[in-house]
Amino acid sequence: MTRVLSQPQTRLALQAGIDTLAGAVIPTLGPLTGPVALDDKNRGGSPELLDDGGTIARRILQLENAHADVGAMLLREILWQQRQIYGDGAATAAVLFQTVFAEGHRFINAGGNAMLLRQALEKGLRVVLDGLRQQVRPLEAPAEMERVALSVCGDAEIAATLADIFDVLGAHGAIEVREGGRDLGHEFFLGSYWESKVPSHIVFDGVIGDRLELKHSAWLISDFELDDLNALVKLVTEIYEAGHSSLVIVAKSFSEQIIAAQSANSRMEDFQLVYLEPTGLVDEQEAALEDLALISGGHVLRVVSGHQMQDVNSEHLGESELAWVDRNRFGIIAGGGDKAVVEHEVKALETRYARSDDERQQEVLRERIGRLRGGAAVVYAAGSSESEMRYQMNVINRTVAAMRAALLGGTLPGGGTALLRCLDSLSDRYSDGADLHERAAWNILRKAVAAPCRALLENAGHEAPGLVVEEIAMAKNGTGYDLRLGRLVDMRQDGVVDSASALMGAARNGIGGAALALTVDTIVHRVNPPLAIEPGGLPADADLGNIELK
Repeated sequence: MTRVLSQPQTRLALQAGIDTLAGAVIPTLGPLTGPVALDDKNRGGSPELLDDGGTIARRILQLENAHADVGAMLLREILWQQRQIYGDGAATAAVLFQTVFAEGHRFINAGGNAMLLRQALEKGLRVVLDGLRQQVRPLEAPAEMERVALSVCGDAEIAATLADIFDVLGAHGAIEVREGGRDLGHEFFLGSYWESKVPSHIVFDGVIGDRLELKHSAWLISDFELDDLNALVKLVTEIYEAGHSSLVIVAKSFSEQIIAAQSANSRMEDFQLVYLEPTGLVDEQEAALEDLALISGGHVLRVVSGHQMQDVNSEHLGESELAWVDRNRFGIIAGGGDKAVVEHEVKALETRYARSDDERQQEVLRERIGRLRGGAAVVYAAGSSESEMRYQMNVINRTVAAMRAALLGGTLPGGGTALLRCLDSLSDRYSDGADLHERAAWNILRKAVAAPCRALLENAGHEAPGLVVEEIAMAKNGTGYDLRLGRLVDMRQDGVVDSASALMGAARNGIGGAALALTVDTIVHRVNPPLAIEPGGLPADADLGNIELK
């Protein structure tokens, strides 16, 4: 049994859902807003505090009104995608989406064609993006990094901490956020590290702090399912006689007999045998093996290439002067790999990163670049309660993602100023346009690019946001309204900047997503559809007929 909704009710239902979700997200836009308290009995514990539009949208799983829920879930997917990729800009994307959809809905109700309007809006989006690209400036100095971080998190201490870390590690540096204590803190780690699983914790017996320090180690890097005890004994003997203090074996799995051999080795005082299994998805495991081989100077031994344990000798192995292993990860501080080879690989990975438009591939490449360059940092969030700790960890992770995007893609004047600078080109095309749908699109986009600035002013409690928007639009490039100071300033000089990648992503997601949503004619509901906890995250065996859009 199904329920079908057709026009004109379809767009009314979509707009109701869009307005509901946008209404929960847009109030977080700007530096003078507070967090949203989410009381979710299913999560348990104290309420969750959030000021991140993407995460707020993610927490909203379903609206009571099934028809409106479709519009909300369309916007939810877009906002969470914006949050995952750029770390910031979800609230801006929500403003753009809501404005374009509402204005487009009004035009279509007056007799316009939805598909022609969509095509005109997508053409106009390219004009907006070109206008933003012309304003992009690189982010280089630590003081600029700190200002970008402050514009995202609103916390001077977090901003200074992350600016220091990125100044040392660069845009691709490995940064981990962990729970801390009463005070915010951070520390740097030399070398490179990987997530891993330790199949037997016997190596930690008698070790203080669950961290094993390894000196002058040999590394066997493979995808073996290790079960050849005789070959292992032969290799350990060879390594021990060669003067190494330890042998680290990275493999897909270890048999019980092999693990028992590690237990016997634990009685040796001058030699360590350590087993590690890489974690993560297949592409992450492959990347880990390749990078480990580069850093240690060894070879990746694969079953598919015909490698076998009994054929392994010292020529296949990597080396490190200093390494460490704990229960969840391991690292190499001084590897035996050729630095020139490593640097060549880093440059090749950076080229692939710049050319890739696959988000998943970019994430893996970024992690590899950071790992091969060496160095990592851990930020310890502060909080006096569980809610406060979770809130600060969320803020730090979001700021890290936004700073990466800004370092890689440059910055734009903040406060909605960069979008307002696109008004002139849109107005020129509106004046010159003869096609009805294109003129409508130019007019809709003129209202859309002004909407984020207006929303920022309204959130800050400004009495006449419309007048301020007009004043900014008539000012010179780079001039905007500093909400903290309450006056017009040069936004770059005053340190009010946005990540160019995040803002351009918000424009693509907000304008492009709304243009697509305007073409939906029919909603088909199915009885008892599966509920996706994650946006776009229905299980593989779920009934994908949950909602059909035509």
